[in-house]
Amino acid sequence: MYEVFLTAIVDDSSFGAACAVLSGLCGMRPWESFQRVLYFHGPPRASGMQHQTSLEKPMRKDATFLWKELNQNLLRQSYVIQARYDIAKDRQTAPMDLIATQGMLRWTDFPEPPHGRPMLTQRKKTEIWDQRNLPIVMHDNNYSFKTETIEEVHRFYRDDVEFCLFRSYFLHPQNRYVSVESKTEQFPPLDSLPPLDSLVPIDMEKRWFLHVKTHVMSDNKPDDLRKAQDQLLAVRAELEGVFDFRSIDRKVYDTRIAQQPQGIQPLPQKVVIGKN
Repeated sequence: MYEVFLTAIVDDSSFGAACAVLSGLCGMRPWESFQRVLYFHGPPRASGMQHQTSLEKPMRKDATFLWKELNQNLLRQSYVIQARYDIAKDRQTAPMDLIATQGMLRWTDFPEPPHGRPMLTQRKKTEIWDQRNLPIVMHDNNYSFKTETIEEVHRFYRDDVEFCLFRSYFLHPQNRYVSVESKTEQFPPLDSLPPLDSLVPIDMEKRWFLHVKTHVMSDNKPDDLRKAQDQLLAVRAELEGVFDFRSIDRKVYDTRIAQQPQGIQPLPQKVVIGKN
């Protein structure tokens, strides 16, 4: 599946006005949701997602296909992938069993070059819904938990175009959110979550991000991709002067893990020169 989207940034002070515009455009009130997002870091050498004995059986036919497709993608490259869990706003502080609770596994590829349409981001994506035991499956395949966030999302729909206003929040103390390479201490996922109103937005200016997106289900239908691109560019023209859609460097969305060549030991992060 391909995901194609436009990106705009919305100031916190303009959030209400943005929701009003999108409500009028789509003829609906926003669908508000909160998701707990766990990030799993893949192994230094791509090894796929071949160990699936912990997956709940029997598997749906579509899920079987998606796990197979995911395994093929992860055999060629290791990534950071996400496990996402819906949480109810009024039950946010209740304990959460990440093994028994159904979650959604999300993988996104490095976006493709813009090819003359810099406002659009286009990337392959796999989402596998309603999956239990995701942390166990990740561990079985050498994907290690690194950190987690809360994502607040307000969605609007018009035909097959989704307008998604979202903002992410820290769940752990901010000093734990460092680059994977510099992490020396690992922290497990929280047993229970703090109240939403106590969380700090990751963006220091508390801004919201707007994705206007659509999906192309088949990877090998270029005509459908061009149609999706044209559809989003038409939306951009329709909303010109309302939202400032921007060209985003595709490296922002790079979830790939630097590969360690076989037979070569990783270099130390620090080298001390001189006598002890």
